[in-house]
Amino acid sequence: MAGDKEEAATATTSSTSAAGSNPAEETKATPVFGSASTFSSGTGFAGFTSTAEARNGGTTASGADEENADEEECQAEFQPLVQLQEVETTTGEEAETTLVDFKCKLYRFDNDSGEWKERGVGRVRLLEHKENKRIRLLMRQEKTLKIRANHIIMPGTKLQEHSGNDKSWVWSTVDFAEEEQKPELFCIRFASVERAAEFKKEYEKAVLHNEKMLGLLGDDGDLPADITKADDEADELAEGVSKVGVSDEKPEGDKKAADGA
Repeated sequence: MAGDKEEAATATTSSTSAAGSNPAEETKATPVFGSASTFSSGTGFAGFTSTAEARNGGTTASGADEENADEEECQAEFQPLVQLQEVETTTGEEAETTLVDFKCKLYRFDNDSGEWKERGVGRVRLLEHKENKRIRLLMRQEKTLKIRANHIIMPGTKLQEHSGNDKSWVWSTVDFAEEEQKPELFCIRFASVERAAEFKKEYEKAVLHNEKMLGLLGDDGDLPADITKADDEADELAEGVSKVGVSDEKPEGDKKAADGA
């Protein structure tokens, strides 16, 4: 039995020596997260460091290319597909002198409905031709510049006050705004009494001026009888129509919108 014990002791000693001499069985230390050893090829993150460096290098190269491109001047020339030529436009007023220029609102009388219709808002002017010295009235719509009234101020024309409103005047004439002669009954309104009075004064001066320029005055200094009769009839018509009021009320649709607001 003593021999058996010795053999067992000898085997134990041999196994212990063999275990201590094997480096593969030694316990390894746990690596700290973030160190190089934690991102080995086995984890799948081994390529992060080299990829980031490659990207930084690519960004730097791209930035350099952009700076070089900015320094280069573009030499390209582009020709328009259509060549536009400057065209001189005329209004027909180049040979005239402006005597009066006021902002106003113009109405015309509609015989079918028996009421005044707004013609437009803009500037009314009295223009004297530089050669024949005749004076005409011209009114254009603001912004669009569309002609709303255009006629020679005829001798014998009289401005009638509209419905007791001292800022408005009514007169009858043969107008050419639509490029054809057409009898019209106009009503013009100004922002102030002073402006309306100044317009009437200049208009009446233009009437007397055109009487001389048109050569309509007789030897006695009066207008021919047929012109005087026509003017009287026009004045009577204007006086009767001037009693028809001009409403500043909004259209029905605008009224509802205002009430809803």
